Amino acid sequence: MRGRRACAWLKRLWPNTLFGRLLVIMVSGTLAVQLLSSSIWFDVRFAQVLEAPVRLIASRTALLLEQPHCSDVASMRLPAGYAVTCLDAPLAQVSGDERARRRTELLLDQSLARELGRPQPVKVLNVHLTDEQGQPVVWRSFFGLRTATAHVLFVMPMADGRWLQVDGEELQGWSGESAWTLIADYALRVYLVRILAVLGICWLAVRLCLRPMERMSEAARKLGENLDQPPLAIEGPVEVREAARMFNTMQQRLIAMVNDQSYFLAAVSHDLRTPLTRMRLRVETLSDERQRERLKQNIAQMDLMISQVLDYLGTAEQQPGQLVDLDSLLARLCTELATQDEPLPILGQGGVIFANEILIHRCLQNLLVNALRYARQVVVSLERTGRGVTLRVKDLGPGMPESIIEAFMDVPLRKKPANPTSGSYGLGLSIAKRIAVIHDGSLTLRNLKDGGLVAEVFLPIKG
Repeated sequence: MRGRRACAWLKRLWPNTLFGRLLVIMVSGTLAVQLLSSSIWFDVRFAQVLEAPVRLIASRTALLLEQPHCSDVASMRLPAGYAVTCLDAPLAQVSGDERARRRTELLLDQSLARELGRPQPVKVLNVHLTDEQGQPVVWRSFFGLRTATAHVLFVMPMADGRWLQVDGEELQGWSGESAWTLIADYALRVYLVRILAVLGICWLAVRLCLRPMERMSEAARKLGENLDQPPLAIEGPVEVREAARMFNTMQQRLIAMVNDQSYFLAAVSHDLRTPLTRMRLRVETLSDERQRERLKQNIAQMDLMISQVLDYLGTAEQQPGQLVDLDSLLARLCTELATQDEPLPILGQGGVIFANEILIHRCLQNLLVNALRYARQVVVSLERTGRGVTLRVKDLGPGMPESIIEAFMDVPLRKKPANPTSGSYGLGLSIAKRIAVIHDGSLTLRNLKDGGLVAEVFLPIKG
């Protein structure tokens, strides 16, 4: 149970973006490498802590070596923390860290030679560090604030043939600054700067890696709006070029499949008109007037459905554009469709845009016809901004359930038409939406709070 909770907790912390995941991996890896390399830093820090005390011990010991006899040294006043012993023979037993002992012995030998002006053999028996409380200094102590004390035990030959054993201690060197200041400076330069560098590297790496993915994502988004967009450029790393080739192949297959379906639907819809014409002629010969009118109505509905299918397929054809005066176009449409009960008032102005006039006329006509067919008190408004023109068709009809508005815009056929006798199955709005998308615009539907529906068409300003 605890393992599952821990896994769930880690999943919540795991970033969702590629940049966040790469940043976590890089920063964690950098910190892990920093901790693994701390042994190197410990050796360097250990040598730095010992260097100043050993040089100071060498300076004070040089004064003792000026005495000709070992017994004279024993009677001298020694600095605090020092103790000397005269030996007939040097001690052979050594203890402590062998590496630190050899390093200290070399440094002490060099320092004494510099102080005396001549070589002075020396043998270090033991060297160690303690804190202010006399406890041995380990690797954790170097991250603390206590000052370390170096203890060095060594022997040197005297002029009288005896050996002088010196046990001295000195404090580590210090810059005089606050320990917190030094630690903050170290953390700032080592960790913060490194993490910022890793952050910059991650940002650059993600930008370089995501740029082809962003282009492919944008191409996929546009592919849903227009299958005939230019193919992706074959460039970049091998994996990106291969993905671009597969994307272009998929696009060509989709275009071929849609063209085949469109051709099939257009052919079927066109061929259905011939039997419908024969049916009209035969219906006229029926003697039963009631049955004749019903069949005429059914034939008219079928003909309207065929016309809408052909119109829907025709909107996919790319046609040249020109400057279109939306105000004049909408005024003519409203004049043709307005009645005494539905005057179709127009509010605002849209001005001139670059578009295909035939398709825009069909789009606006379908919206108005749809509103007049299913609603009442239709009002048309235009609003022009720096980005484009927004046309709204508001009505006080029954509206549409929120759950099916989005599905209605995607599915061409309406399941439950408001007026079954009208023959409309929702292709009018689908055609209007397709025309808006062809012009890089959009068509949205939303219910009004006080009842009714508003259809909003946005057409961008081009050129």
